[in-house]
Amino acid sequence: MRLYITLVILALTMAFGTGYFALSIQGSYTANKSDIAEINKIKVTFQKAVDPLMIVNFNSLYFNQNLFHLLDPVSILGDERHKQLNYSQDKDCFKNLRSLLNRENFEKVWIWEEFRCGKRSNLPNSFFVNPPYIHPSGSSYTYLAFKSNKYKFRQRNWIIAHLPYFHVIELKDLKTAIGTLGGIYNFLQTLDVNALREIAKGQGTILTNDFMMAKLNYPSVFSIVEYRIYSRDGLDNFLRSSPYFLQNFKTGKACFYQDGPLCWDYNARHLFGMANKGSIAVLIGFLIMIILVVRLLIMKLKSQKFEDERRRLALQVLTHEFRTPISSMLLNMERVQGKMNDYSEELQESILRISGDIHRLHRLTETSRNYLRVHKSKKLVSIKNINVTSINEYISKQLYVYLDEYGEEKIIFEPLKRDQGFYLDPYWIAICIKNIMNNALDHGKFPIRLNIQKSQANIILSIQDEGKLKIDNKDEIWNEFVKGNQSKGTGLGLNIAKKVIEETGGKIELTTNPTLFKITLTPGAREYENG
Repeated sequence: MRLYITLVILALTMAFGTGYFALSIQGSYTANKSDIAEINKIKVTFQKAVDPLMIVNFNSLYFNQNLFHLLDPVSILGDERHKQLNYSQDKDCFKNLRSLLNRENFEKVWIWEEFRCGKRSNLPNSFFVNPPYIHPSGSSYTYLAFKSNKYKFRQRNWIIAHLPYFHVIELKDLKTAIGTLGGIYNFLQTLDVNALREIAKGQGTILTNDFMMAKLNYPSVFSIVEYRIYSRDGLDNFLRSSPYFLQNFKTGKACFYQDGPLCWDYNARHLFGMANKGSIAVLIGFLIMIILVVRLLIMKLKSQKFEDERRRLALQVLTHEFRTPISSMLLNMERVQGKMNDYSEELQESILRISGDIHRLHRLTETSRNYLRVHKSKKLVSIKNINVTSINEYISKQLYVYLDEYGEEKIIFEPLKRDQGFYLDPYWIAICIKNIMNNALDHGKFPIRLNIQKSQANIILSIQDEGKLKIDNKDEIWNEFVKGNQSKGTGLGLNIAKKVIEETGGKIELTTNPTLFKITLTPGAREYENG
């Protein structure tokens, strides 16, 4: 008990200490003016020290508003009525076009519809280079042509010539089909949806898994979207010599300094550097406590395991050594009882007392043997259910010894009013009934009443005596080796009964004053019958 208290105190100390250590670091985890100035200096130094991989002027690639839509992921969401149709093949021709009659540039939709459905053999020369570039289904017209599998539109020369008219998200499929796209398009096809959305918004700095994009600032009169492209590995290598690392800002997550869509945080090395010597000492103390707690737990578990093995060995030795002489005593007692009429009444009474004690010793050894059998495998007991055709008759057989010895006035049996069959393991249930009856005989007062009732599909056995349970916590009565001061048993019977009943799917309950054990038996599985 003292060891458990020690472990609890250590755990509380570690919890408070960890909170102190975290607060000591987090207390200064707010950017001030000098921190912001330092971060700005790092940004300027980075741009001077590290050359960009490339500079991309998106206005030179997408020089009007219609072309710029080919960068924005929103522009390819499409109309739900048209998104599910395959507009690259000659299927579902002229379907749902009525919804587009009043749309601007409907003529281009109609021309493509005629071409894909074989009503037109050629497209106008300027079909792909004039806006609009996005079909209502959400794909660019050049991409629909590419997916049509017509020979002309699958040729590398045609695809390369029309790259500016594909949506950026569609470039990945082109690379799979024709290989390297060349030039700036190799970079564009690596960008994810979030990065493209930020470019379309004109965000100042964009961070992806592979690149960092820093926008060049021009006077507001010029609407120029131009970015320096840096390698993400180059950025991370540069920041290793600084106290910070850079990541995308996430709403709700702690951030030392939010720089637009980015978040500057201290790296682990700097965090430990921020901690004072006292905090470091506390941390080392925590580690020592953790090691100590783990060691104490291991020692306690080993001690408990050793104690369990010691108790089990003692039971095995006692059970083995007692069974042979007790069996011999039972045989001799049967011979003596066969000549009871030859003895005086006083001697007959003494012989009966000796016989009762021998039978009690026999019950104790059987209890110990059953207890050891319970602990023999990972599964507590091996249940073999059979159909007991009469539950009343089965229970009365278990009470026969007690009725014969004490009479019907002291042992009262109240059978089920309407007898029935029941699936159960007759051996183990008999053990449980015997152990509880013995407990009532050893600790209780007469009369002892066994009542059988039915509750839905279950059978309820109630064993009641007129004694009063003298124990502070009645839950302790189910523990191993717990017994009363005047008990002649081993303190295992109730422990065995509880484990066995629960293993069969039932439950056992105890109420006091008077003492009542209520056993709920659930019907066993029929597949184990005669198993």
